Amino acid sequence: MIAETGEVPAFPEVQPFTDNWSYLKAELAWLDRVLMRSLAKQRQNNQEVDRVAKSAADRATSHWWKGFIAIDPSKGGSLAPKNTPQIIHPLGRYGDRLEVNRAQNIHLAIPTLCDRLELGAFERDLLILCLAPEISRRYERIYTFLNNDETNCRQPTVDLALRLFCRSDAEWRNARSTLSATSPLIKRKIIQLYLPTSGTARSLLSKAMLLSEKAATYILSEDIPIETVLPKPRKRKS
Repeated sequence: MIAETGEVPAFPEVQPFTDNWSYLKAELAWLDRVLMRSLAKQRQNNQEVDRVAKSAADRATSHWWKGFIAIDPSKGGSLAPKNTPQIIHPLGRYGDRLEVNRAQNIHLAIPTLCDRLELGAFERDLLILCLAPEISRRYERIYTFLNNDETNCRQPTVDLALRLFCRSDAEWRNARSTLSATSPLIKRKIIQLYLPTSGTARSLLSKAMLLSEKAATYILSEDIPIETVLPKPRKRKS
């Protein structure tokens, strides 16, 4: 609407995150939305399986007889949902605000870590997923339910992360490669992979992910330097 003076009102300026904590709260709000959708879907799935399954074998094979895996013969797997194309900011979620933070030199731990290690969107989301239990233990209960296995693991598993954040086979394959032994988060021991003690599975998917204590302390802080988790390389003696 044009004001009576004939001037066009200016759009509000993009506001930066005031500090690291306000940024983390925004990311946790995003994670909560992702988890709530997954919880609702899994509850519905469990109810359908409970209504039909007659044995343990029925439950174990429910993803087959319910037709959960959609196979496209021409592509060899499932396809990403057909959504309206969206323009994605190079910095991802809150990209406009993060640009202002950079300009004003306001320290945000996860974006700084992602810049330094050249991490992608999936790796950033992994950091948030693994950080959440360090802020509230309610996430442990949510992860236990969503992991949906016999281990009752309270940390997010690789399988859970891939299910939450990947929308197609191609995304799943690319994301899985970011958890190899040579990938930045694993090689730098920022995220540690381990097998839950009560489980017998040995696949990468069954492994749980734990944010290192140093990384958690850095991400939650306002002024701890990034060198606490990424030490500067030692100078070689000539």
